[in-house]
Amino acid sequence: MRVGPFGMMIGMDGEVISGLIGFGGAVVGGAAAIGGTWLQQKHQTKMAREQRETARQDAAFDMAVQAVFTAQDLFRNRWDGRRPEPDWDERVHAEASRLRLASLSIQDSDIRQLLEQVALMLTYWEHTVPRDAQSGEKFRAIEKVTQHSQEALGQYLRDGIVPEVSAEYKDAWVELEDWIEEMEAWEEHERGNQL
Repeated sequence: MRVGPFGMMIGMDGEVISGLIGFGGAVVGGAAAIGGTWLQQKHQTKMAREQRETARQDAAFDMAVQAVFTAQDLFRNRWDGRRPEPDWDERVHAEASRLRLASLSIQDSDIRQLLEQVALMLTYWEHTVPRDAQSGEKFRAIEKVTQHSQEALGQYLRDGIVPEVSAEYKDAWVELEDWIEEMEAWEEHERGNQL
């Protein structure tokens, strides 16, 4: 046996060459198997993560829809002239909190913002109309808000689109924003007087 360039032995017998080829094939095959397993596990992990996120989104939407429907029923019963239940206010605030909680998990920023606004309007529903509005107007305003949010959630689930807000919704939100600004200015004034 003689040694050729780069230290390779020339004239090796066939068994050694076949063993080396077999060993090289095993190394390449093992690396391919390990790589394939790694890619498969990575894909499965990604799919599981996507399934968890989809389930989380579905649960958040379900919670939001239930909160809106329950709030609408509470206001509709009150507007129909039925005597309010003793814990009516607490129940309205509970639905607003549930809506706020659901919005935290929603990925779409437009629908999340809408739900946060609706939660605020449910919390401060009496301030969604001008101060001199009659009680019935207040209930009608908040019913329009809940009706719009139901339609928006439905359209988003069907088409992935958040519709433009209705005129009634817009009016209620503007009234509430004005009231919040007044309250913040009043609180600032009160803090200034205490110093």
